[in-house]
Amino acid sequence: MVATLNHSSAKETLKFLEEKASAGVWSLDFTTQQMTWSDGFYELLGLTPGSIEPSYETIVQMMHPDDRRPSGEFDRIVNEGLPLDRELRIIQPNGKLRWLSNRSEVHLDKSGKPVRVLGVLLDVTSQREAALARDAADSRFRALVSATNAIVWTADAEGKILDIRNWRELRGENPAAILGSRWIDLVHPEDREGTVKSWSKALATKSNYQCEHRVLQPDGSYRWMLSRAAPILLENGAVREWVGISSDIQDRKVWPAADASREAVMTGSQLRAARGVLNWSVRELSQAAGVSSSTIRRLEEMDGPPPGREDALAPLQAALEGAGVEFLFPPTGKPGVRPR
Repeated sequence: MVATLNHSSAKETLKFLEEKASAGVWSLDFTTQQMTWSDGFYELLGLTPGSIEPSYETIVQMMHPDDRRPSGEFDRIVNEGLPLDRELRIIQPNGKLRWLSNRSEVHLDKSGKPVRVLGVLLDVTSQREAALARDAADSRFRALVSATNAIVWTADAEGKILDIRNWRELRGENPAAILGSRWIDLVHPEDREGTVKSWSKALATKSNYQCEHRVLQPDGSYRWMLSRAAPILLENGAVREWVGISSDIQDRKVWPAADASREAVMTGSQLRAARGVLNWSVRELSQAAGVSSSTIRRLEEMDGPPPGREDALAPLQAALEGAGVEFLFPPTGKPGVRPR
């Protein structure tokens, strides 16, 4: 004997599923043009069940303006029996924004004419917010890499290089030739022993790595680099991978002491780049330095240094340096910035 759900049990089951899955069910009868919403559907819209008459127009009014379809598009889709699967943003009456995913199916009669559409609405806000957060983090990472002009690399738990993210952009070479352990061939012969020793110690102790060494350039010359890396650990304490960055410190190593002490004025380009390195907003820098936001914006509009004396530069530079930014004023070329 096969047991079936009665009406009361089916309603309770639907309510349970909607609550646990943050879902709602809707339907539209094309014969009567009557739309129905489940209690869960109302709640996804931020409405009390039964408080208003279900209609597509109500949904459109609550949609984020950028997600609304052109007038008549809904009728065209259902009349052609096309699916209505899509994601949209709803602004609830309390002002809260929710990402909702609609999955539906149009039912046709024997002649192929649409007679009914049945759909389910799922709350996917947490997934969308997580994806946006990952995108934002990736964008900040790319901006940091661009601002610092440093080489970014990853290695496996054993210390073998897996990938060099921007090697081709910075050097015009295929990174495949130095992956694994072959990168050591680029280190100056006099610096290899110390480099290997420092890297091996970091691997053995799962501690941060830092080493200054000379690295071969595409033109055959060597430049001083500062390489740093940190381990990414699993829950059991094992190393999943290493993330590293190698910055050019040639100017710091070879500039005469007299040049290092010469007067240097921070430029608007450096100010913008320094905020980018720290991922600071104008407001955050204003609060840290005690300088008005309007003054910061005015200074950032100039690529070079201000034409006259500018008292705001000293507290701005001090705040940025205190947060981990180093300002570079080479004897030739443009001034720059990098993380300390």
